[in-house]
Amino acid sequence: MSGKFILIEGGDGAGKDTHIARLKELLKDRPTVFTREPGGTRIGKVLREMLLHESEGPVSLPAELFLFMADRAQHVEEVIKPALAAGKIVVSNRSWISFLAYQIQGREQYDWGSLMRMGIEKVYADAPVDLALVLDVPVEVGRERQKAMGKSYDTMESMSTETRERIRQAFLNLARTLPQAVVIDANRPVEQVWEDVKYQVLRVI
Repeated sequence: MSGKFILIEGGDGAGKDTHIARLKELLKDRPTVFTREPGGTRIGKVLREMLLHESEGPVSLPAELFLFMADRAQHVEEVIKPALAAGKIVVSNRSWISFLAYQIQGREQYDWGSLMRMGIEKVYADAPVDLALVLDVPVEVGRERQKAMGKSYDTMESMSTETRERIRQAFLNLARTLPQAVVIDANRPVEQVWEDVKYQVLRVI
């Protein structure tokens, strides 16, 4: 018996945390693992602090690529594959779609794209995605939401408006290439967005 692998993706301020909290309530009676990338394992928590908060000092862009990939490789082996094999639903706050959107497109490291895609194919070979929900909001809307929450920006969230727009377009372009991806307009009242999120998740599981 295999489980279901669901990704919640999107730019900063799109509402991922809000809807994941609601999914926890919706799926509370089903065997479900909620996790995140980076930081879904013990090793991942260390890497998250290094990458998002520079706990060990600034990280070079090439090193950033491989550290994010390392986090994801450990996450798949330690958390995702065992849960799927046990027939559980896995809901991940970000995954390899964010990796391509932020680290390749956002950072403009296009020359690394082919190698990183090969790595993703290898790492996630036994963890196919059943549903990738991409919550989409205009960049300024996401930024204003974060300001309203008093959000302290990490290294990814501190990127320029121009960079955030590249990331947004990367999410939309990647979604067009993935049959299991669904783009949800998250620039609407939260209840309307939630109805779409809930419908898509229940449809898959």
